[in-house]
Amino acid sequence: MFSATATSLDSREPEFKAVVLALPDDNMYPLTERQSMPKALLPIANKPMLWYVLQWLEQGGIIDIKVVTTREAESEILNYIEVYKGISNVTVKCVNEAHGTADALRQLAPQIKSDVIVVPCDLIIDVPTTQFLDIFRMRRPAIAAVFFETMRSEGGGGSTKADNSLPIVGIDQPSSRLVFIHDIENDDTKESARMPVMLKATRIKEEIEIPMDLVRKFPSMAVSGKMQDSHVYVLQRWVLDYILANLEITSLQADLLPLFVSAQCNSGLCEEKGILKHMRAYKGRRVDKDTDVRFGLADGTASDGIDSNDPLKVFAYVRRGGIVGRADQISRYCDLNSIVTKISVGRRVDASAKLAQQTQVGMDSMIGASTQLDERCLVKRSVVGANCVIGKNVNIINSVIMDHVTIGDGVDVVSCVVCKLAKIGNKVQLRDCEIGATATISDDVNLKGVAVPGGSGFSDDEGIQTEFV
Repeated sequence: MFSATATSLDSREPEFKAVVLALPDDNMYPLTERQSMPKALLPIANKPMLWYVLQWLEQGGIIDIKVVTTREAESEILNYIEVYKGISNVTVKCVNEAHGTADALRQLAPQIKSDVIVVPCDLIIDVPTTQFLDIFRMRRPAIAAVFFETMRSEGGGGSTKADNSLPIVGIDQPSSRLVFIHDIENDDTKESARMPVMLKATRIKEEIEIPMDLVRKFPSMAVSGKMQDSHVYVLQRWVLDYILANLEITSLQADLLPLFVSAQCNSGLCEEKGILKHMRAYKGRRVDKDTDVRFGLADGTASDGIDSNDPLKVFAYVRRGGIVGRADQISRYCDLNSIVTKISVGRRVDASAKLAQQTQVGMDSMIGASTQLDERCLVKRSVVGANCVIGKNVNIINSVIMDHVTIGDGVDVVSCVVCKLAKIGNKVQLRDCEIGATATISDDVNLKGVAVPGGSGFSDDEGIQTEFV
């Protein structure tokens, strides 16, 4: 059910347009190799991860959605959008080479006339869209971002562990303004009068210094090193113009957000960086004063709708608890598969799947359509895709098996991801591995902590790996 507030004030233009970023991600190798599929179509609980993002946007009444991707992934994503069953108008936009999220958004900016919500394709979130958007509607910040406390791992999977480096963020509790952000891996803080703050009970073992004038201005600021940026941002339209004019901004997270957070408490920086100029130009073009009143922009502000004492605002919506995560690393992708499978309300085993005698599938697992499991198989904390053929005495634990995978007899697959069309021989032992699409693992192979490229073969003959062209 959609909130009534989601209705656009201008029937000719939606209140929000959504941009879903479905760009390449090196962290997901070999799952997203050429032989496999675009990242946006990787399955989570046997649905493409893009499905969850589109559903989340539609539930908030956002039905004008652009999916941004590259030329290599365009056709496959287009094919999925054609069969996607939703209420939104989804279009796929191919962008030229983009080094960052702001680069991709810059190429779309001329086509966007309204405020925009930017979402990564790998997001799973249980926050109702309207809760987040209503803050933006009422407060009208330049940028609103979603942060969340990282969820406890379900055990992960694959050959690499999650990189848990997180920024230090300061949020003014009464107003929900994001007033401080510090990347501990890129400390370029300028020398100034500061207050040292030791963050206890976190993984941070160093002192973070916060300017004293910021502490005086926001005495109720809460500082945390446990918040992860979801990469969900709502931007006022003039911010797109600012990105267009400033080519040095390549990333929303690394460049734009820290700049605006700093500039909102520094009027000189706000003027120096041309932020106020873009705000004034945009406000001057807004002739609908009734709209300004409804959004609280006219009351107590200058004639251009800008509060001269506090012109720039950045807000943060913080989600504590619940289900929020990104499949931006293989271990997190495995975690989200496990979590979403557990909370799914549909059938755990598809009606067309065939399970032989003495085969057990846990309530924390899922079996896709037309998949066959032979005798004495065990599936726990795992997702098995469609049209797979699983032999006898196979144990699949804490793993993701994609579509059309063949597994021989007597195989153990523990904390692994096996991509589509892979073939695994008899008596193979796999632990903490990624097996690329169409890869072949010969009989009696024992692998641990290995990423096997797509299209390759791995035999037990002195561990020889061959590449099939």
